[in-house]
Amino acid sequence: MVQAPLMQPAAATPQQVSLLWLVGLHVAALVVGHVLGSKSAELGPFLVTLTVLTFPVTFLTTDLVNELQGREWARRVTAIGLVAVGFAYAMIELARRLPPAIGSHLPPGAFDHVMALPFAHAIALLASYFFGQIVDIDMFHRLRMLTNGRRLWIRVLVSTAVGELAGGLIVTSFILVAPAATAGLTPMPAALETVSDQAFLRLLMVVALLPVIYLVHRVHLAPSSLPAG
Repeated sequence: MVQAPLMQPAAATPQQVSLLWLVGLHVAALVVGHVLGSKSAELGPFLVTLTVLTFPVTFLTTDLVNELQGREWARRVTAIGLVAVGFAYAMIELARRLPPAIGSHLPPGAFDHVMALPFAHAIALLASYFFGQIVDIDMFHRLRMLTNGRRLWIRVLVSTAVGELAGGLIVTSFILVAPAATAGLTPMPAALETVSDQAFLRLLMVVALLPVIYLVHRVHLAPSSLPAG
């Protein structure tokens, strides 16, 4: 029998490659950010949780997907991120329930002490992410229509600021309703200070990363230098 020739896979376009990188970076930053959220730190005069290191990346990657692929793709990325974090929480909870091995290098209870996350706290973070992202995506799309596709920096900064505000309101609402479940022993003024400080620092990071956004935007729109096929 004569075997049919194997079909050669089509070469990925620069647009497809950049989309894969953006989605992967978005999910990685989101999952790592939720793990880092268990630690608070003082960065100069600011009191923050270490989600401040990664969450700006989630907004920026969503904005880039929105700019390069459209609003529906940005919403898909948000849904993927939500599922990824839910999966991470499930695996962490499963790991906490498994008995430690005899002779484990971790002291008894150390893993639980670091990785345990109150249910209300987890729901607050997930709700803040989802609601903030949806507001950011919609605002970015509307600004793009109003500016006729120009002034990318305005779309990024304004949509991120509004998304941060929306997410901060969700977290603040949970703090007000269940402070013991979401903020532990942190006093209410300190918890609210953390929310406001984080929003401010995230916006500063977005401003600092604007050149990266323009670079990715230019690379994505550049014609491929590879021959077709």
